[in-house]
Amino acid sequence: MAEFEKATRPEPEEEGRWSVLLDEQWCIGPKLHGGYLLAVMARAARETAVVQRPEHTCPQALTGTFLRAPEPGPASLQVTVLRTGRGATQLRVHLDQGGPCVEAACVLGPPADPSPDDHEPPPPELTPREQCPRSPSTSEDGRGALPLMDVVDTRLDPRTTGFLRGTPSGEGRISGWVALDTGEPWTTEGLLVALDVLPPATFDMGLVGWSPTMSLSAHVVAAPAPGPLRVTQWVEHAGADRMHETCRVWDPAGRLVGHAHQLAAIRR
Repeated sequence: MAEFEKATRPEPEEEGRWSVLLDEQWCIGPKLHGGYLLAVMARAARETAVVQRPEHTCPQALTGTFLRAPEPGPASLQVTVLRTGRGATQLRVHLDQGGPCVEAACVLGPPADPSPDDHEPPPPELTPREQCPRSPSTSEDGRGALPLMDVVDTRLDPRTTGFLRGTPSGEGRISGWVALDTGEPWTTEGLLVALDVLPPATFDMGLVGWSPTMSLSAHVVAAPAPGPLRVTQWVEHAGADRMHETCRVWDPAGRLVGHAHQLAAIRR
């Protein structure tokens, strides 16, 4: 079930409740990927919102709090509509699997159209994609197998991967290209995966331990044009056991289509 659309599809149950089969291919190590879980929740939120507002299809903002890592397999979703307005629908989504796992606050609205008046940072200059090696689905840094790399074609810019050679730059910044392995175009929900798919930027500081996400706030600016996305993320602050990280994503047209901020633990 590698296809993103199938892997994130919720099935309706009673009113406000959905079931989903969490796909083991969307794991980092033994844990399901946080961006994937938010995408699953955003799908259920969209299916709920469009009943009243058919144009509210874009997950403009999601803030997820990760309480407990669910296992691949069946899970349930509870969606609560908090407010429906002309410009946005606000919802709360709970993902449960024998208890609460993830809670998310969602804002859905119509997808934004690009405008010449948009003010946004330009895309970073990256090594051409064909010159960037694809990230493998195995790891020697203690994270174990990385099935996500088989479904998301991730190619890190070699200029930001000194940590792989034992020479991290110390800047705390990693960049690269990401595309779905099936060739599917990125959707607005798919951007939630892209905003969390690169290795923790603390790797570029020589901290290569596990970095579980505690809270992830993702903002979708616009639906991306088809093709590989440019992604860059960096450490805003790193302490003894916590880090604050920022990520930005640009589409092939050079538009900023999403950005995210997360709080993650540092396991040394």
